[in-house]
Amino acid sequence: MPDLSKHLARAKQLFDKGNCDDALLILGECLDIDPANVDIYKQLLPVAKRKAKEAAGKTSFFGLGSLKMPAMTGDPHKQFAAAAKHYGKVGDPKALAGVLDAAIKLAATIKPMSDVAIYLGEEFRSTGMFNDKVLWALAHQYMERFNASGKKDDAALESALKVMGELDRAMPNHPEAGRTVKNWMAMKSMMVRNTAGQSGDYRSQVANNDAARRQEVMNRNIRTLEDAREVLKFLDEDLQKSPGDKFLWTKKGDIHRRINEIPAARAAYEKAQMIDQHDFTVVMKLGDLRIMEAQERLKALPAGSPEATAAKKQLLDIEVIEYRQRVERQPTDMNHRFNLGSRLLTLGEVDGAASEFQKTVNDPRLRKSSHRGLAICFSRRNLLDLAIQQYKLFLPLVEDELSDEAKDGRYQLAKLLEDRGQTADAIAEYEKLVSIDLGFKDAAARLSKLRGG
Repeated sequence: MPDLSKHLARAKQLFDKGNCDDALLILGECLDIDPANVDIYKQLLPVAKRKAKEAAGKTSFFGLGSLKMPAMTGDPHKQFAAAAKHYGKVGDPKALAGVLDAAIKLAATIKPMSDVAIYLGEEFRSTGMFNDKVLWALAHQYMERFNASGKKDDAALESALKVMGELDRAMPNHPEAGRTVKNWMAMKSMMVRNTAGQSGDYRSQVANNDAARRQEVMNRNIRTLEDAREVLKFLDEDLQKSPGDKFLWTKKGDIHRRINEIPAARAAYEKAQMIDQHDFTVVMKLGDLRIMEAQERLKALPAGSPEATAAKKQLLDIEVIEYRQRVERQPTDMNHRFNLGSRLLTLGEVDGAASEFQKTVNDPRLRKSSHRGLAICFSRRNLLDLAIQQYKLFLPLVEDELSDEAKDGRYQLAKLLEDRGQTADAIAEYEKLVSIDLGFKDAAARLSKLRGG
């Protein structure tokens, strides 16, 4: 294995001085030489994150800065190096998932790449983004490590079960996750029983059954308060043995939050944060609790009262602070940007909202709602032509023409056309709307007036 220590030390010096581009060049050369060296990635990821933060908001309107040029090669080593270098330039968590995928393909020929894949997978998890393919791949990498150890690396097996269980809980309809967890749990139970070598000893069988029961409880989908209490009991037992386990504290917080025990959830998350101050997933979970508390205060007040109005404003202010922080830390996550834009629009900060929607409109999952958000922003700025254009882009994306969002969008479009003096087009839109819902707002009256009736 080549000695890259001097090169890595030089890259770190450049990074510490703020020279990310030259540090990235050195790390890229190291990748070409020794792609299985985990120390390279421990430097590459901070460089990528800093570059992404510095480039936030500086990409073109069409987001061309985040596009990846395909690596025109069938060599898995070159494909991996290209993916890793691209991630170093953009710092996009989606690009990190691409590096993980390329690392797994390369691991088929370079076995130490499995360690790199596991490191990258855990780093992706720490971003707080959910990707079922990443969790699936990471769990299998842990299982491969377990098998490669001659089935003696118990920590790898536990990690495989934990990650696959996380996927199963997040996606109960996943076609393979639930079955895979059960198979792995059964294998673990059989191994424990065989290792004990006491098949005739009923005490051993009871112990094995207890362990299997415990594993089943820890990986189940929580549906009742009793389920939650049973999981919390086992978590408390584990925390007595491993009080410095951040993931156990985080899971404890998740369970308390699930059953609406907010103070206990906060205490658990704060413990996790004390263990790892840089885990932004925990930061977001604490932020979600602040939002939940503000929502509960609003629900407890009479609707329309001055106190409720003040509480609603307080909730929006908290949400804006939280989502702005998330956009700053994870600028490529469009869900954060859309949430921020929606709250800014509600607060009347039209320009800030439009700025976020102009980014999220390129995300297929958010395109429809972003067009509608932009239409509202342009309407409030009296940019009627632009608002009309956005509603025309919004309406074809609505799956159900009979839905309230489709009817309201068509009504707003017709009004804008009417205000612009485009009478024929306004009449056509009102006619479509009235044919669907005669009593929708004052559409029928407006149509009659435009026809001169």
